[in-house]
Order: sequence, then C-alpha cells, then structure tokens
Amino acid sequence: MALIVWDKRLDTGHPQIDEQHKSVVEIFNRLHGAMKQGKGKAEMEGILLFLQDHIVRHFAMEEVLMAQHQYSREEQHRELHADLVRQVADLVVHFQQSTATLTLPMMNFLEDLVVEHICGYDQHIVVELKGKVIK
Repeated sequence: MALIVWDKRLDTGHPQIDEQHKSVVEIFNRLHGAMKQGKGKAEMEGILLFLQDHIVRHFAMEEVLMAQHQYSREEQHRELHADLVRQVADLVVHFQQSTATLTLPMMNFLEDLVVEHICGYDQHIVVELKGKVIK
C-alpha cells in the first residue's frame, strides 16, 4: 500500500505542478515499497537519488513560475526549497555512508515534508497565480 495517496488535498489545480507532484509522490511510494520489501541498499539508493533529482528539478520549475509571475512570497519559498533540498541531500549522504537507514519513522518524516510542502506552500502559489496567464 502506498504511503502517500494522491487525493484532492494535494491537487493544486495547476496541471504542470500537479503532474510533477504526482511524479514525486510516485517515486516516494516506490522508495517506501522498496524499504518495506527489504530491497538491497543499491536499489534503495538508486530510488532515493532519483527522488532527490526529481525534487530539485521540480523546485527549479516552480521557481521559474514564481519569478515569471512575481509571486509575493518568492524569496521565502526559495529559501524553503533550499532547506528541503539540503535535508534530502543530508539524508542521501547519511544513507550512502551507512549512518542512516530508511525506516518507517524516516519515511513518515519524508512523507510529512512532501505533503506539508504541497498542501501548505504550493497551494498558496497557485491561489495567488489564479487569474494570471500560467504557462
């Protein structure tokens, strides 16, 4: 069973943002599945690196949208992105160095980051941009 189930609370109404969020959720759920199945470190590391890369690319796309449409909280949102990227990068490094393992509490922590970011912060971007031409 998926740890994060896509539902209306995660839907921002912006097709490009939602498509990328769905991909992040899918990759996250693959990582959770691999952890639950006891997959090897190499497989889990590959999924974790793919998730990290996808998150970085997604944040870059969001930041372009924010800049194009002069989002009022752009600076704070960029700082939040940078902090989340650092947290995920730290997790990857610790996992690679075998100083951290992917446990259910760790997955719950990551789930909270993903859901909180989408529901709390990204929803606000879309609300502010509604009525503007969004590309």
